[in-house]
Amino acid sequence: MRRLSELVALAWALGTIVTTRAALGQEAPPEPPPVAPPKEPDAISAPPPSPKAPEKKDAPVAPPKAPAAKTASPPPPAAKKPPVPALPPKGYIPGSRRSVGLGLSPFAPSGPTLPGGATIPFSVPAEESSEFTFKFSGFMSAALRLSVDERERATPRQFETTLLAPPQTPDLYGAVRGTNAPLGSWVELRFDYGNANVKAVVKLSTWKPSAGETWRETTSQNFLNEAFLLFTAPVTADLTLNWTVGVFRNAYGSLGQYGAGQYNAAIVGSPFGVGETLSAKYKLSSSLSLFAEHGVMGRFSKVPLGGGPNVYDHDANPSRPSAFVHHAHVGLGIEGDVPFVFGLHYLSNFAQDERDQIDDPKTPFLDEGLRPDPQMTVLGADVRMINNHLGNFAIAASYADATYAHLLTGMNYYGADTGELLTKRLLGQAGGGTGKLLIAGFEYNFSWSKFLWHPTAFWGEGPDLITSVFANVGTVLESRDPSFDGRTLYKLGAEATYRFFSWLALSGRYDYVSPNSKDREESFHVISPKLVFRSNWNSHEHVTLSYTRWFYGAHSRGEAPNDYTREELDNQMLALTFGMWW
Repeated sequence: MRRLSELVALAWALGTIVTTRAALGQEAPPEPPPVAPPKEPDAISAPPPSPKAPEKKDAPVAPPKAPAAKTASPPPPAAKKPPVPALPPKGYIPGSRRSVGLGLSPFAPSGPTLPGGATIPFSVPAEESSEFTFKFSGFMSAALRLSVDERERATPRQFETTLLAPPQTPDLYGAVRGTNAPLGSWVELRFDYGNANVKAVVKLSTWKPSAGETWRETTSQNFLNEAFLLFTAPVTADLTLNWTVGVFRNAYGSLGQYGAGQYNAAIVGSPFGVGETLSAKYKLSSSLSLFAEHGVMGRFSKVPLGGGPNVYDHDANPSRPSAFVHHAHVGLGIEGDVPFVFGLHYLSNFAQDERDQIDDPKTPFLDEGLRPDPQMTVLGADVRMINNHLGNFAIAASYADATYAHLLTGMNYYGADTGELLTKRLLGQAGGGTGKLLIAGFEYNFSWSKFLWHPTAFWGEGPDLITSVFANVGTVLESRDPSFDGRTLYKLGAEATYRFFSWLALSGRYDYVSPNSKDREESFHVISPKLVFRSNWNSHEHVTLSYTRWFYGAHSRGEAPNDYTREELDNQMLALTFGMWW
């Protein structure tokens, strides 16, 4: 019995030792020396070093005491990885547009579209808080542009080659014959103060920086161009109201991601002045939203009797009445990886002013002494796909019914910021700007890297090929001016920009302009290669060297207010353009 009890005790001790060592994950050898942990990026740990042989001891090692009976413990869990920060939406470039809505907000700058989206505008939506903060932002772009020509009869003291600045070309910002192939100038300084609920915004702007000009063109200095308050009220979890009050402008039917598009003309219309716009967004589901917008705009005053006009201040004319714009819009927005916006628009530009009804001798077709009440109604629709891996796409169309539009102010329609320009360019002066128009346009910009990287996000930090196609078409459905009645115009273009270095991009553009279907000899072609320099892939600046060449038809000419004849037009332009936003 004694021998049996000793055997049982020995067996129990050996079983306890084996169980304890198994629970500790070790065999009999002692603990190895400490090993440095693997580096953070390594996904697989290095294998443990081979165990050393046990050191010889003079006395046998006493067996460990038996622990209390317990179940075997599972191996310790692997160390938790640090949380991965949330990534921006697919295709997001720092500062790019993240939300959808009807038209462009008054926050959008009025600067020119840059080749291949080489940079993006300022005024990016930022996270707002309840604390009042001040923000200064801006955009500047200026261009040295000169034309190259030859003298017909050069003297011994003259060069045959001539350099002229500024060039005389048909290219005007937003004009029917304009293409924006040569970049222009725009400077805008913006000051914001507010919080998530209310914000005050003031803008200073000009399209001709004074020191770069040979004389002061007063109409180019917009000074306090816009000043408005923006109220944001989340009424419920699904309903948000935004109320903009002050002096500002809106744009509807814009074809670009951040602006009016490659041809710088909003297809539906852009009311501006002093007034208000109330916008509502109601979330029907997690990805579908209903938008509604309504506003009234006007001007502070009209030109007093005896003031203006002159050849450069074409907007100053006391015979013009004070005008107003009433506009309403409704649409649907689909959010997600491929966001869409569908919009329907109504705008009415009108005047009912009996003051200073004096006849303007420059308009023999219209007696302002018996001035009629002018009005123009615009109905429009647009579809926009906000920039994603499939590109940025927009298509828009509008129908305008005008009566004596020559007298209207307060709304930009297809690049004409006054009714006088609209009349001279599209409706014809013989009828005082009475007629009906149909305007349509589309634009598609596509980033090949963003598409090929999808579903991995491409943020612009690498080579990219950006291609664009765009077109505008318009028809004068009816006009009291026989030379304009039934006229059709169109222009189309394509651009490719290859960003092969972080500091250099190569861009090329082609446009074809047909401004008058009744005289095909007015049509012309434009080509414009460019070199774009930047400090980094997504930096906020550019320096562009460009060459633009016009191939005119026999009857090509300029456009109001620059009515150059065929003989006066320059056909070549060299330009050095710089720009930056912050």
